[in-house]
Amino acid sequence: MANKDEISSTEKLLGLIRQKNDETSSPTETASSERVPDSQPNFLSSVVPLRKKVTVGVDIGYYELKLGMVNQISEKKLELLDFLSIPYENDIGPNSPKFPKFLKTTLKNFCGRNRKISIWASISSAKVETRNLKIPKVSKKQIDNAAYWTFKKDVSFNEEEMIFDYEILGDIVEDGINKIELMAYVAPKQEITQHKNLFEKLGYPLDGITIIPFALQNLFRTSVVPTAGKDICSLFIGRDWSRIVIYTNGNLVLSRGIKAGIRSMIEAIAQSISRSKTEIANVTTKPSESGIFGISDESYMLDLEQAKSIFQEHIAGASVIQLEEGGRIFQDNDIFEMIEPALKRLVKQVERTLAHYYLHFNRERINRVYVSGQLSQYNRLFAYIQEQLEVPVSTINPFSSRLNYLGIAAIPESSYDKEAFAPAIGLALSNNFLTPNFIYTYKDKQVAESSRRANRWIAASVLFFLIICVSLYFVINSFVEQKRTELKHLQAEIEKFKPLVNKTMILNLAALTKDKRNAMKALGNKYLGLAAINEISAITPAEIKLLSVHAELGGTSSGSEDKENTDKTTLQIEGIVTGDRLLFESTLAGYVVALKNSPIFRAPSIANKSFKYLENKEVMLFTAKLDLV
Repeated sequence: MANKDEISSTEKLLGLIRQKNDETSSPTETASSERVPDSQPNFLSSVVPLRKKVTVGVDIGYYELKLGMVNQISEKKLELLDFLSIPYENDIGPNSPKFPKFLKTTLKNFCGRNRKISIWASISSAKVETRNLKIPKVSKKQIDNAAYWTFKKDVSFNEEEMIFDYEILGDIVEDGINKIELMAYVAPKQEITQHKNLFEKLGYPLDGITIIPFALQNLFRTSVVPTAGKDICSLFIGRDWSRIVIYTNGNLVLSRGIKAGIRSMIEAIAQSISRSKTEIANVTTKPSESGIFGISDESYMLDLEQAKSIFQEHIAGASVIQLEEGGRIFQDNDIFEMIEPALKRLVKQVERTLAHYYLHFNRERINRVYVSGQLSQYNRLFAYIQEQLEVPVSTINPFSSRLNYLGIAAIPESSYDKEAFAPAIGLALSNNFLTPNFIYTYKDKQVAESSRRANRWIAASVLFFLIICVSLYFVINSFVEQKRTELKHLQAEIEKFKPLVNKTMILNLAALTKDKRNAMKALGNKYLGLAAINEISAITPAEIKLLSVHAELGGTSSGSEDKENTDKTTLQIEGIVTGDRLLFESTLAGYVVALKNSPIFRAPSIANKSFKYLENKEVMLFTAKLDLV
């Protein structure tokens, strides 16, 4: 909500900005970095088409590594090229010494030989402070300082340890006063540097580092996950903490971390079952016997790993769960009653966050809640939250028709498996004009703006040069027209000396042409086999090994020399595809396309294919048939 004395506070802030500008140079004294102007292409980019950009998003989770690859053809045309999920082995984790080698191998297999891929990763959102700010309507040069000091007034941070950045969301009117709405944030320099160094050592330097809430923002801004202009809430439930994020018109406006997660639910199960076992022991054992046998509450504390196993079976949909020790059976409702207090505390935090949002942002009610994390497979949780908040609850589906999928792997069927790829695909949708980038801040955008100004000067120079060239073109064209007129007069004189064409001359020329054609055709038939072998050798890539080539070449008819051969000339190829199994189909498809584009082959087709093992390596055995022209 606006302050009571809005005009007075605005004047004070403007005075503070002007004072800082006069006294000393602020650490944020740079040009404005508005998102909308940055996204506009300059003159040269419209003249020279930019290369299609492929981006890979790397989501480093606790238990697995997920990757997504998106081809950003244009603002409205996006292609999902591939996605991958690889669980960690027992001795591998994000902090283990073996992780860099594991990550490098995975990226190499996923990205292939394309080194021009843009790679984006994320850091923990718990270490990033975000604020939705509304600053006075100031000039473009003063936006940087206004954003910095407004944020500094709300959040204290050390400039040597944190980087500050912001993006402009747009102009708004609050209580009749024109303001600029922006999202400002600070992120730890040390962790950003560690991420950059890790990927640089692997040979895959990062183009961007952000956080998962901003990656999900990409899904909303590109309409991969449509919001219909409504306010939505994202609820991530993690192991030890959870995060509540609210988006308006696809823009992140509020983010809050809470200390409530899956661990509290697991501990609730352990305590409930242990308490139940203690009560049974107290009933069946006399007080005098308790001291003899050493029975106490601590003796019946359930191991957290067992409680975790029970919890995972419960959220996976198991209706009946039996303890290994004692064989006690619990129904679905029994487990839910154990974790309900923890769920209630979690939902209460969401209610408080929404109440704060409605109070301070003057927005409409939340239209939908998206649940992410391990509990996104827990359907009963959705019903519980929806009942408490009276808001529809679902999961994010990044595999929408807006993102055209061109990969080979099958799209996951369950909503839980689809949601698990939302961070990776969201990261793959990142670019410097759409996504806050911790290694490309407003200071870097200032340098880019200077470069754009230089490009404009170059474009103006090129335009002046083109005008000169066009002028020269008209002058030279006039000279050429003059020469063409002279040429016509000369051709008219030559016509007087041409011999008359008669029937005998035409027949002789036709016979000579026919003889040459037959000679060329005979020569072609003679070396057709050699040409076919040479063409196949040139087309076949290194990943494909040919086992045999069998050709059936037709001959000319014994009748008239002018009669064309009607026998079909065919070629049969047997070979194997080696290399990465995931690339077998694409390699073979590319080979068939190359054969089809050859001038001497037509109608290539794969007769059959199968997978075999050759020297302990899996290969694809195939047979291809094609016709010779």
